[in-house]
Amino acid sequence: MTNARKRLLHTGLHSYDHVDLDADAVFFAHALRAHSCPCCAIGLRAFEHELPTTPLKPGFVQLRWLHLEICPACGWWHFRQQHEFSDPARPAEVTRSTWWELTHALQAEFELGTTTLPIDMLQRHLLRRWDDRKLISAQQAEDLVASLLQEHHGGRVIRTTANANAADGGIDLYLAMRDDGSVQRAVQVKRRITTDIESVEEVRNFVGAMVVSGADHGIFVTTASRFTRGAQAVPGKAKGAKFKLELDLVDGDRLFEMLHATNAIKSARLPPKVHPDQEWQDAHGQIILARDLFAGDIREWADKSKSSSQ
Repeated sequence: MTNARKRLLHTGLHSYDHVDLDADAVFFAHALRAHSCPCCAIGLRAFEHELPTTPLKPGFVQLRWLHLEICPACGWWHFRQQHEFSDPARPAEVTRSTWWELTHALQAEFELGTTTLPIDMLQRHLLRRWDDRKLISAQQAEDLVASLLQEHHGGRVIRTTANANAADGGIDLYLAMRDDGSVQRAVQVKRRITTDIESVEEVRNFVGAMVVSGADHGIFVTTASRFTRGAQAVPGKAKGAKFKLELDLVDGDRLFEMLHATNAIKSARLPPKVHPDQEWQDAHGQIILARDLFAGDIREWADKSKSSSQ
């Protein structure tokens, strides 16, 4: 891709017959024969799930294997069902074949940070490619945090401004814990692009904004992976100070945990015969659950598969 901000996002799946692939009627036919991703032109990783079966009688056919090839870079995947057939003339021989149904992921290219994406699509993409949080806009970061806090804590989100780039007095959102808004938590969202550590200065500034606004409970969220030691000490000092402030710090790692927990309870659209708790195995014996394979963090299983091959 020419633009570093452009990403392929999974938008759904499509099923088709094997004759379409045999006739080169689909755009990725040649890439699939070479076991490479049609989007990224890198090698696909193969996984398989063996279904429970009964003894096969001569002349009969049964579904036996589910097979998947997936790209460790963009997450594009191709899925097929494989059957076994016992020839009546040669009952000792069992033939393995691919019939209907074949399914592949539908991908669309978006430019992160400039295009307006539905929040659920943004969540699903960041769940697989968390490093891409550095490419989203300030408004998307605020929307992401708002959605996760609301799902994690409940309550209602109140925005201080309509634009994340507008002056907000140091507080981006309020999380109203009661319908009448009588109990609120002030929220500050910091999107970090070049640094991976959140400084103590920003956290102190947020505490000052809480004092000025009269908020006694705040949540400071950063997309940086961690806070400095000085920043981590601020909540304890704020709680013991004159105003007795409650401050919760959420770094990028914890934010990802919230993202994972939120999406773990959502139903993912999976190919036929696939359910979330299925165990899939790669060529090296690495076991991965279907929900992690189709909708989880790509880094997790890609790294494990790489280490298994060494």
